[in-house]
Amino acid sequence: MDFKIGCTGWSYPEWQGTFYPKTVKQKDWLRHYSSIFDTTEVNSSFYRIIPKWMAQNWYNETPDNFQFSLKFPGKITHDHSLEYSKIKEELTGFFSGLEPLKSKISVLVFQLPPSLEFEKAQPKLDELSNHLPHYCRYAVEGRHESWFSDEAISFLTEKNFCLVWNEVPMVDNPAPITTDFVYLRLIGDRELPEDVYDRKVRDQTSTIKKWALRIDKIKNNKKIKIGYLLSNNHLEGFAPSSVNTLRTQLGLEELKFQDKMQDTLF
Repeated sequence: MDFKIGCTGWSYPEWQGTFYPKTVKQKDWLRHYSSIFDTTEVNSSFYRIIPKWMAQNWYNETPDNFQFSLKFPGKITHDHSLEYSKIKEELTGFFSGLEPLKSKISVLVFQLPPSLEFEKAQPKLDELSNHLPHYCRYAVEGRHESWFSDEAISFLTEKNFCLVWNEVPMVDNPAPITTDFVYLRLIGDRELPEDVYDRKVRDQTSTIKKWALRIDKIKNNKKIKIGYLLSNNHLEGFAPSSVNTLRTQLGLEELKFQDKMQDTLF
């Protein structure tokens, strides 16, 4: 089982001086980030359509083996609850904007609101599955307990949708497997203010260890090809540190955040 391990986002001014050397300008943050990590999850796509010029820049600024995952726009998942007749235009714009980046897109994520039950979403997701491109994988993050039912797991397995493993408040995720990959989001809660994102301010090692043990149990499962493992600043305050904790729990070496820009050619 291979791993792609990184952070949910890279554009955090608070990381300057801790993750980003002060000599690295903001325009070069992604280039620096991708010289250390091999994946990231884009959160901004939830709030707006990514324009083609931006997708092209992301493609140009990252190595060939770097991969992006992105969240579907909130208008699709939240405002219109996956109802295809109401989101066709938004879907077209979303996929059109990502066209220059598509060879580096690993997973597109439907992050659903806690109020959206599986029974209500299932027929909509069923119809929507017929209109999704095949160049990447798809994951569904359900935050209602109904998404962990046998019926939901059977449906997602049939449709080849990964049921996201997540660490978020009010969700007791039993970590079911529905595809040949797993997708883990270590999010935490939103109690931490952004001005502490330059350092680890609370210890969530026990939580990270819990998920590492779950991953360890399946890492020799030949049916599971890859695990995409992402951490957010909310978990401990500083996502790069949380990623390193996860790596060590998985028996992988810690990453060093020194400036590799001088030695990295894309």
